[in-house]
Amino acid sequence: MTIQPPVYEWSATTAQEAETSLEAATNLIDAHLKTLVPGDAYIKSDTRRNALVGLRISLDLGPLLLAINESRVLNDQLDLDIPSDS
Repeated sequence: MTIQPPVYEWSATTAQEAETSLEAATNLIDAHLKTLVPGDAYIKSDTRRNALVGLRISLDLGPLLLAINESRVLNDQLDLDIPSDS
């Protein structure tokens, strides 16, 4: 019996969703590695090094950087309104 390889794709719009998607990918890899080497209580590092997988990640931090920049601008504006003790 030949297993047809599935291709998994996730989309995320928040940092939490991105972290959950990465964890799901890691769990899938581990599950398949455990199937490759049944009976092992843990997956050996040489098994991980030699098992071929395809992974493609596209990460857009643009919205997060925009929020960081906006926060910095707002903080700078608030600091200008606060009198200095010096």
